[in-house]
Amino acid sequence: MKLTKSLPVIKERNCSASLVLDRRTQRRNATEFPLSLRFTIDRKFFYHTVGSSYTEKQFSDICNATRSASSNYREQRAWRETIVPKYRTLLMQLNKGGTFTYEMVRIAVTTGNPASTKDDDRSFIGIWEEIIHDLKTKDNGIRYTTSESYECALKSLKKIMGEDAITGFNIGAAEIQKWKDGMKNGVKDKSGKIIGKISDTTAGIYLRACRAVWNTCLREGYLKDVPYPFSNKKEKGLVSIPTSAKRRKQYLRVSQMTELYTLFVSKAYPEDWSEQYTALAHQSLGLFLVQYLCNSFNMADAARLKYDDYYFQNDSKAFRFNRKKTARTSSDGSEVIVPITEPLRKILDEIAAPPARDGYVFPQIFNGAESEADRRKRTAQENSNVQDRVIKICHEVLHWDESIRPSGTWCRHSFATNLRNAGVEMEYISESMGHSSGGHTITQVYLDSYPLEKQMEYNSKLLNVETGTSKHEQLMKELSMLSETDLMQMLNNLRNSNQ
Repeated sequence: MKLTKSLPVIKERNCSASLVLDRRTQRRNATEFPLSLRFTIDRKFFYHTVGSSYTEKQFSDICNATRSASSNYREQRAWRETIVPKYRTLLMQLNKGGTFTYEMVRIAVTTGNPASTKDDDRSFIGIWEEIIHDLKTKDNGIRYTTSESYECALKSLKKIMGEDAITGFNIGAAEIQKWKDGMKNGVKDKSGKIIGKISDTTAGIYLRACRAVWNTCLREGYLKDVPYPFSNKKEKGLVSIPTSAKRRKQYLRVSQMTELYTLFVSKAYPEDWSEQYTALAHQSLGLFLVQYLCNSFNMADAARLKYDDYYFQNDSKAFRFNRKKTARTSSDGSEVIVPITEPLRKILDEIAAPPARDGYVFPQIFNGAESEADRRKRTAQENSNVQDRVIKICHEVLHWDESIRPSGTWCRHSFATNLRNAGVEMEYISESMGHSSGGHTITQVYLDSYPLEKQMEYNSKLLNVETGTSKHEQLMKELSMLSETDLMQMLNNLRNSNQ
């Protein structure tokens, strides 16, 4: 006889709940399981324990009991009269007049109160701060950079609106628009100085953080009676979020990257630069070129790059790394293989640490920092230093136009644009930059479709430099292999041909 697995007891709007046994246990040979309510909201569900433990046979017998005199029927009635009403009432009071979200119901059930009764304990700013804390601490701090963006956005809001301007959940389109105007035009502080003015691109980043906080509050049952404040359409009274600036022109051509590489090799820096600054500029220029030649990885990837087993197994001809930015969201961790072309090797010989198994390639970036927060600060500082020094090189040494202000982002755009313009297939460009590749891992695609020789060929198009042995070097190598007799014979042949 088939056993009954669930007993439906509540149906409230888009949420249903059934009494079940929660069989999720790591205990071996378990025969009894706790009585639980399984809440289902838009096909997502969670369990909440509400009673004692039963065997599957006992639970089924209680669910199917119909005789009022039986002990199983009395047990079923006790469930319906002592357990179910509490949660039915809770759902009825939750977000009256609106639909449920999964998170809204989960919080209400696990805390025992509808979200609306918690408004005095929480606030829009408080939830914003909770999100920042979670981004910093969860998943080993892998989203630390995002947390900094949310933190800066909150500081901007408080600077422009005032520390206590937003209390509870008293925020809407008018307040957010006032903040947006302050970011565009600045506001006067007590001394009359204009503060808080930032670019539209940064303002857009901050407003998107605010929108994410708003959506979190909405999911948790707050702000349900407040009109949604954001819209990219020009609707009266709503806040539009500035789009990011177009970056199509933010790249350096192959000829420009080659000019930077030639400068790195020649070290023809201005004589009026101090010896210390010249060394720092040379190091930064090398790191900038490394970002470009290493499949456009960012400074965080450069800082974590190691001489791993893959490097030694491939005779020091390739690096392997996982893009930090997409490691959390990619099923394969965005594993990327970087062919070490001859120009890249020359740069590594000067600015990288000597190869040591599991050693960092560029230990100078972390500079001994061990905590994630300190590493983030060191990486951000190195990123800033490299950008400032490369811009100075472009303007003072190469005399490029003042509008050219390269950064790590330019390396990424340059890598993709220059390979595309060189006729390299887009699939390779996408995979080499750590993008998703369907159902395969990046390494599988590389090994199957792009052997190291092909990667070398493609990445060699990033610079206009002669690689390999020159004709002169090849000739000298061949002559050195001849015997003295053969050399004399060759000279005699040359003399005779000239007579």
